[in-house]
Amino acid sequence: MDAGGIEYLSQIQEGQLYKYTNVVKGWQHRWFIVDPREGTLSYFLSENDTKQQPRGFIFLESAVVSPSDEDSNTFSVNSWNGECYKLRAVDARARQDWVNRLRATAEYHSQKNLQKYSRTNYVYDFCPSGVKRSLANARQYLSQAENNFIDMARIIEKLPSQGPRLRNTDPDLLIIKATSQSMMCALENCYKILQHSSIEQPIIRTYSFLNSKQSSSASHSKRKSHTST
Repeated sequence: MDAGGIEYLSQIQEGQLYKYTNVVKGWQHRWFIVDPREGTLSYFLSENDTKQQPRGFIFLESAVVSPSDEDSNTFSVNSWNGECYKLRAVDARARQDWVNRLRATAEYHSQKNLQKYSRTNYVYDFCPSGVKRSLANARQYLSQAENNFIDMARIIEKLPSQGPRLRNTDPDLLIIKATSQSMMCALENCYKILQHSSIEQPIIRTYSFLNSKQSSSASHSKRKSHTST
């Protein structure tokens, strides 16, 4: 890790970010804290609430921190267990600072735990790069669908409430809006399931492989000892 990464790990980072909550509430201000020692990203309703329990948190080990292509302020943090935070900083410089700190913390804890789980000369990557790319692409498509839904909802809301032409209270439009909202929620849940299973299975296979290697080695030693006696 370079000097910049070590510097990021030496102090706690905290500040205000926008967090995308859901397609109904949209973006909300939240107070975020990156704890390099614990390897966590936590958030609170406001700075005054930091003495209380966080509203939510994710472990940054093996997390994927991705700047968004939609603008220069947005980025996402995808945890290995399926949690995803879509965040927005005040400007491009602030985004880069948050991304650098989060990546440095994620890299540090990932490397530390890879060393813990390694056996002899084996080092395993619990989250293959191909899986990360596929999940990132899926998240990008989901974000595009969310943006399209938001645009559609705004167009409907801007329609006049009265008049001979199409109105924002038209029953068919309200059904389309409600159905689209339900579909977006379902897609978000599907993505979380996909993310969780895609990253969990390589870990399970790795543990199974390690256990089988360990059992095989123990059986071999036992047979060898029995033959010697």
